[in-house]
Amino acid sequence: MSFPIYFPAIDLMRGDFIDQRYFAIVSVFKEEDGFLQEKVLCGEHNNYPFFLRSLLKPIQASITADFNTKEYFNFSDEEIAIMQASHAGEKIHTDLVLSILNKAGLDETYLKCPEIPPLNPDALKNDAAPEKIHNNCSAKHAMMLAVSKQLEFPLDSYTNVNHPLQKLIYEKICKLSEYNNPPQTYDGCTLPVWGLPFKNIAKAFFKLYQNKKYEFLKTAYMKNPYIIGGTDNAGLRQDTLIMKLNPDLISKTGAGGFLSIYNNKTNEFLLIKMSQDNNKARLLLAASLLKQLGWIETNPADYNFYNENNEPVGIYRINTKP
Repeated sequence: MSFPIYFPAIDLMRGDFIDQRYFAIVSVFKEEDGFLQEKVLCGEHNNYPFFLRSLLKPIQASITADFNTKEYFNFSDEEIAIMQASHAGEKIHTDLVLSILNKAGLDETYLKCPEIPPLNPDALKNDAAPEKIHNNCSAKHAMMLAVSKQLEFPLDSYTNVNHPLQKLIYEKICKLSEYNNPPQTYDGCTLPVWGLPFKNIAKAFFKLYQNKKYEFLKTAYMKNPYIIGGTDNAGLRQDTLIMKLNPDLISKTGAGGFLSIYNNKTNEFLLIKMSQDNNKARLLLAASLLKQLGWIETNPADYNFYNENNEPVGIYRINTKP
């Protein structure tokens, strides 16, 4: 197996000198007449499998379509949206997580995601300790608990890769991606996560977003750009920001430098994998590519680099063009 080759996609320039460099692999996919066409914008993925991290959430949530879970528990579009999301832990988000659990007859004690600070630092007041619902993956956990409750699966071991729900999710991943025996590890939130090559990631998302069976998942996500992200210490979360720039875009970030964006109007899929897990660099690259592709009219990103007096002392240079 050949290793991926990352391209120096972003340079932080101080005058004529490169101060920092960020590497990426980027492709844009389009499906025509049943064939998947790929245009590599930078780097070489060499069919190497990458762990999807939170990029996997919409695919994991698609398991609800197999058992009519939305109708079974009467979940709202907002609840379906956040099940697929990496939220900021604001009250609008935690209330939805609690509502999902409540409709399933459960409470926060069933969650096995770690108690970590919310991505929005202002979500906790008066130095309150973070709770499990503040974890950006808590809605995904709540979704899995709800489906497990519906199917009468054990609730105390749903994070185990051998749990019957995780086996169903694994089969779903293989089916949508057309990739067998993907490598498996555990994500930061303690749930199993699998790895796929670029083309198979694209196949999975095309099947997810083009199949009427999963239309309710896509619709709920697109209708609620704030719920699927929110605000963090950098402003609007990247998924929220991108989807507000163009309502035809479906954005999903993932740890490890991942970002996927499906253009629901043009039926194209942009996939970015950074070598460094740097949110700012990822956004600067994504915004530049979206503008160059014509998917957004205005690029809102600030490419200046500032010192501690908020004075520009450098600039981020994008080195790739479609």
